Amino acid sequence: MSHLGSPGSDGPPLADCRPDGPLPPGRSVVDAVECGSARFLTLTHATGGVTPTYLVLTADDDDESATPLSSTDVLSMPEIQNAIAYFGSGVESVRVQTQSARRVALREHVDALGGEDSAFAFAGRTFHLDVVLG
Repeated sequence: MSHLGSPGSDGPPLADCRPDGPLPPGRSVVDAVECGSARFLTLTHATGGVTPTYLVLTADDDDESATPLSSTDVLSMPEIQNAIAYFGSGVESVRVQTQSARRVALREHVDALGGEDSAFAFAGRTFHLDVVLG
């Protein structure tokens, strides 16, 4: 099976990307690639068959009722910090892979901020955050 962007696939190629969002990334980024308006970050090395957890940031620049996030809210979880660090102009989504053991803490943090169905705002952009299993 070909993955999007891999040789022999029908999708556009994957390319390395640099952080161009409103804050610097954390030191935990192992890999960062982009494909069109989507970015894919890896914060962990191979998981040895364990299903990884993903934080998915999706742009929603039309939601005026978004909950504003402070720098403390964003910087307290490396997954959120790195998602926003790569959420530059023209980027519609950022998918951050992390260790499966981080799923509960990450979900609890997102819920404490306003819940997965809520829109959030930071540095003039609005977005949704979801925690999902790979």
